[in-house]
Amino acid sequence: MNHKDNTIAILFVTALTIIIWLWAAGKTKYSSDVLVTLYLSPPVGSTSTISPDSTDLELTLSGSRSAVDAAKTACESFLHLTLSEADEKLTLSDISTRISALDMFKDTGVKIDEANAKSDPFPLAIHTVVLVEAAVEANLPNVTISGDVTLDPATVMLHIPKEIRKTLPEAITVNAVVSDIALQQLQPGIDVTRVGVIQLPEELESKGVTATPSRVEVGFKIQSSMKTKELAQVRVLIAGPAEDYAAYSVTLPRKVITNVTIEADAEIIEGVETGNVKVFAILRLASSDMEQRIPSKRITAFLAITDDGAGHELEASVEDPALLDIELAIEPIN
Repeated sequence: MNHKDNTIAILFVTALTIIIWLWAAGKTKYSSDVLVTLYLSPPVGSTSTISPDSTDLELTLSGSRSAVDAAKTACESFLHLTLSEADEKLTLSDISTRISALDMFKDTGVKIDEANAKSDPFPLAIHTVVLVEAAVEANLPNVTISGDVTLDPATVMLHIPKEIRKTLPEAITVNAVVSDIALQQLQPGIDVTRVGVIQLPEELESKGVTATPSRVEVGFKIQSSMKTKELAQVRVLIAGPAEDYAAYSVTLPRKVITNVTIEADAEIIEGVETGNVKVFAILRLASSDMEQRIPSKRITAFLAITDDGAGHELEASVEDPALLDIELAIEPIN
C-alpha cells in the first residue's frame, strides 16, 4: 500500500471514530436543568379563569444528550398546561407527571427527574373563577328622578370564585352609583348622562369578586324642586270600567272639591298655572260598586294630566276631609 492509500485509510478511520463517538455521546444518559415558566389555563370552552395563571419551575431533565437539548430548547420560553374543572391543587409531583405526558417529552423519551419551585409555594392552590352576568340598578343618592333611568350596559360580568358562587342566588343585582358631587352639579329638569361606578355588596367584594366593566353610563333627569299651589276647586273625574257605563248612569250632586292644596314638581305646578296641566280628583268605581248602587265613595287620588295625556299622581290636602266623600246617584239604564 502506498503512502496515498495510507493517508486515505487514516482519514476514514478517524471520521468513523468521530461519528461513533458522537453517536455514543448522543445516546449516553445525560441530565441538565432548565428554568421554565408554566402557564395554566381552564378547559377549552370554559367560562372560568385560573388564578394564579403561571408559576416558575426548575426542571431536571434526563435522557440522551440530543433529546435533552431538544427538550430544553422547546421549553426554554414557556410550557402550557390545561387544567380540568376539578383541579383545586397541584403538587410538584402532579406537575412533573403532567409535563411528562406532553408530546414534546413523550416523543423524545426525556424524563423529568426533579421539579423545584422558584417562587410560588406548593401545593399550588388553584382558584377557579366563574363568569356570572348580573343586572345593574342605578343608585342616585339624595335626588328624586323624573321619568325612566337608562343604563349602558344594563348588565355586567362578575368574576366569582367557584366555591363562592355555590352560596349565591341564581340572579344577582349590583348597583351603579353616581357620586354625590356629580349630582350636586346638575340642574333639575335636564336629561343628562353620568358615569356610575359598579358597587358590589360587601359580602362579595370582601371575597375577591370583581365586575367587568367596572363603570356604566347612567342616563336620567333630576326632578325639579317641589312646589305647592292652592286651587279654589278641583273637578271630580270618575274612573271605572267602560263597559259599565252602557248599563248604568252615574250622576254627582257635587262635582268639585273646593280649597285643595297640591304638591308637585315645579314643572307640573308651572303647567297648572299656565293652564297646560289639568288637575282632577279621581273617584274610582268598580263594577261591584255600580251593581250595588252605592250611595257614596271617597276620593282616592289627585291626578295632574299634561297635554300629551300623561298622568302624574299628586300629593294633595283639603281643609275639610269630609269633602273627599262624594255622594252618588247610580241608576241602571233600561
